[in-house]
Amino acid sequence: MCRGWLLAGCLPVIGNVAACSASEPRNAAAPDGSAQARTISYAQARTSGRQTSGRSAEPAGSAILDFMTMDVCVDGSGAIIPGMIPGDARCTRRRDIRAGEAPPYTLHNFGYPGSRCGEAGTIDKTNMPVTRGGVTRIVSSTIRRPECTTRSPREELADNPTSQDGASIQWADDRYGFIMGSYSPVSLSAFQSSLCRANPSSSRRFFRSWVIAPSQVPSKGESGVGVFDGAMAKGAANVKMGSCPTRFRQALTSWTAQPFTFKSDRTMLAIISSHFAQTAPDGLSPGNAMQMERTYWTREFGISRWEKWTREDFARKDGKSVADLGNQLASRGRCSAPRLPSITYSPALRESAAQTDDAYVRELSNPRTGDRHRWVMTLCEDYTNARTSGAANRQVPTSALASDLYWKP
Repeated sequence: MCRGWLLAGCLPVIGNVAACSASEPRNAAAPDGSAQARTISYAQARTSGRQTSGRSAEPAGSAILDFMTMDVCVDGSGAIIPGMIPGDARCTRRRDIRAGEAPPYTLHNFGYPGSRCGEAGTIDKTNMPVTRGGVTRIVSSTIRRPECTTRSPREELADNPTSQDGASIQWADDRYGFIMGSYSPVSLSAFQSSLCRANPSSSRRFFRSWVIAPSQVPSKGESGVGVFDGAMAKGAANVKMGSCPTRFRQALTSWTAQPFTFKSDRTMLAIISSHFAQTAPDGLSPGNAMQMERTYWTREFGISRWEKWTREDFARKDGKSVADLGNQLASRGRCSAPRLPSITYSPALRESAAQTDDAYVRELSNPRTGDRHRWVMTLCEDYTNARTSGAANRQVPTSALASDLYWKP
């Protein structure tokens, strides 16, 4: 995925660690005839559920759509309470926002040092269901705030009010949650899988390529990996509804459910999904992959953070040092440190903290082979800078951001 899909469009403490128990990788054929992804899950810690303000304890395995959709605070009748944000002490009841409802708050990134709007950030974001013709998708919109850049509003918008806006389109089936495609000033991208072969004229061709995590989400502390085939196509979705790709690449996705403290100092349970550029032959580690994109999904806000990670020995075409890019990112302070415990995703993939003073670094190792590499965070956006909606928020219809083809039955 190109970095632009999000940039311009992209709790309680864990209990005692239990012995890891893995399910066997599966390669059975899916009901629609497509190749079934190989998956493996590791249970590091299990809880029977969680208690959240206004929600009863929910069983482990709550649907991932809840982590894609922003919540709203509601009264006893279920009506939205204006001026209130999930996490506020006054927000004693909440639910997912519904299609067609006006969001009472918007999400924002954190501003660049010295930018016009400072901590206010440069974008307005919502993560909302959109229904067309009886079909629903989740649209994560990213709306530019031209008054917060160093360019004039006319230069920023180029006489087109939506020219610097973007979105990603997300959904889930009975097996996985996934990103179907993205729109940004950088690129329009559609993520296709081998499901296309059985569904060439349906939006199902965009299912299970860029996978986030299983639809029945992992319990807190649980982790896993899967290998998924995909073909990223540049351009609008409507030009991709012809013949299917002839070749698909296999890529590794890892996921885990962990409490995480965001730049806003909000600590929330997050589904943390890491999409590597490739996979090892055994499907249990990223092998020789050099780049990875990591996304964080919360019940409160939907997609809440995006990171770009690069292996420290990657030779960039532009000659820039991975270490220098990591130092520059950390010095800006626009994202908090990615503080996570050590995580075992599979018998061949373990992640742990790495000592560093001037960059955000994690170490990925293969316990089977002893191979280990340091990875550096080189880009990041944290969207938990939530503020109540006001006149300054630009409202852009999703029809201007997302192709109808993603809703085609």
